[in-house]
Amino acid sequence: MTLNQEDLLKYQQDKIFGEVRNLKIIAPCTIGDGILQFSMDDFNYYKKIFEEGNHKVCVFIPASGSGSRMFEFVRDYLYRPTEHSRLLVEKMFRQITDFAFFDLLSEEIKHRIFAGEVDWRFLLSFLMDKEGLNYSELPKGLFPFHRYANGVRSAIAEHIEQSALINAPALSFHFTIQKHFVKAIDLEVEKIELNTQKKFDISYSEQDESTNAFVFDSLKNPIKDDQGNFIRRPAGHGALLPNLQSINSSLIFIKNIDNVQHHSKSSLSILAWSALGGLLAEIRTSLKALNDAPSFEKLVQINNRYGLYTATELTNNELPEQFLSLINRPIRVCGMVKNEGFPGGGPFMVEKNGVITKQIIEKVQVVENASENLLFSSTHFNPVMMVICKNNLNDMPLELSDFVDNDAYLNISKTFEGQEIRFMESPGLWNGGMYFWNTVFVEIPNETFSPVKSALDLLHPLHIGL
Repeated sequence: MTLNQEDLLKYQQDKIFGEVRNLKIIAPCTIGDGILQFSMDDFNYYKKIFEEGNHKVCVFIPASGSGSRMFEFVRDYLYRPTEHSRLLVEKMFRQITDFAFFDLLSEEIKHRIFAGEVDWRFLLSFLMDKEGLNYSELPKGLFPFHRYANGVRSAIAEHIEQSALINAPALSFHFTIQKHFVKAIDLEVEKIELNTQKKFDISYSEQDESTNAFVFDSLKNPIKDDQGNFIRRPAGHGALLPNLQSINSSLIFIKNIDNVQHHSKSSLSILAWSALGGLLAEIRTSLKALNDAPSFEKLVQINNRYGLYTATELTNNELPEQFLSLINRPIRVCGMVKNEGFPGGGPFMVEKNGVITKQIIEKVQVVENASENLLFSSTHFNPVMMVICKNNLNDMPLELSDFVDNDAYLNISKTFEGQEIRFMESPGLWNGGMYFWNTVFVEIPNETFSPVKSALDLLHPLHIGL
């Protein structure tokens, strides 16, 4: 049921300032206990399974995020300098010719850089401000990520050109974007199609503004703007669930906009992604056979092979009417990389109402010290490289909102214009938003993961051409 504005405000206010919810983490998922480990032969086997499956595939890329966070260290240096921000800016200056965006600077600015005559504060302002390249306002998807002999590629261009290597008879792309960048993205797509001499099936959607969260001060009061309107903020990537619901494809490949490698370093990503698709297809074939001829013993055999369910999930679903409902949930096969200190979420065993399930947990979800210690002991990290199917075993679309853990909302606290603000984010798309999905975790090569949280991350070898 849809709440009116008054009821929605009260609901969010009660959640934000109500009793703190404790997430009960049992243990990190590890190899052999929640995470499958494949040999290179296994990856190639499942890639072949995928390519023989004649699948209609949609590549779903959340791309509405701003690139401004990539330059937080620059803004810090310009407006509230610290030794740390100075060192980061110095690193950027020393390697400025290694960035793809360097190729977009005027010949005059390049000459002044090479001659040692550039005013670095002027250059930083030129990169950030509207009068210059306006990178502080550019969406991350349009930022020039990589350099090539025939020009630079944005993150969106790189995703399209690399994902086009997925061997599927029907391939489409869906980007979630900010509406006011549609024209700029259209121009980017036109440039890609001109360069490749190919026409791509590309669609966009926006995060529904009705999902935006109300903002409260520390005294629990909703904050209004100068015109007396309630201030609202986007409620996180979990609010993209309706966008995902609208996709009509047998398989959906999901990746973050900032996790894409230089084309010359992308072969392992295409292999891993295709293999995840093949594994999902094989699992669904087994489950379809089980759906047609129900047998709990057969379910146990399938589970022993793929690790779909924990012991408590099986124990609670031994009757046919129970496990038939269980196997007819949406399914996701998620790649996991070895944890090398990246910030963000990972795979864990989590207990809710006496049932243990495999979940992807973000640090912001954890409020207990005991759970935080378990979070720090995780062996793997979630790179958001997954393949999903949102249909039941009769290929009928499922209502994804039925499989959300609504208790897994995020209670966010930030500083805005000098005051503390609080607001509520929806359960994360691949966190609480997919809590009651059938889930398989697979270890994939770390070379498939090259996130760009800071512009300096673009200096990583996976972002530099051969």
